[in-house]
Amino acid sequence: MFDPLSVIEEESPAEPSTDLGDSMQRADAATFWAFLAAALLAQAGLFAVSIGLMFGGFRGRWMLGGPLVGGGLVALALTVGIVRWHRRR
Repeated sequence: MFDPLSVIEEESPAEPSTDLGDSMQRADAATFWAFLAAALLAQAGLFAVSIGLMFGGFRGRWMLGGPLVGGGLVALALTVGIVRWHRRR
């Protein structure tokens, strides 16, 4: 009779080629800072756009919501610019 657990026991687990520490040391500083800037700008942009739309849509306060939406869209556009710049590098 076929025992499915015997197949699992016979397989040897593949060893990872490198650990996270080695990978972090090999990454150059420009890649790290570009990733960090893109992540922070994307988070801030999404937050500003969503809060701005809620202020404008639910409260009718477009004097506050409009600039938040605009600033969030600028932050998201900067994120796209950073990603495209890093791909061309």
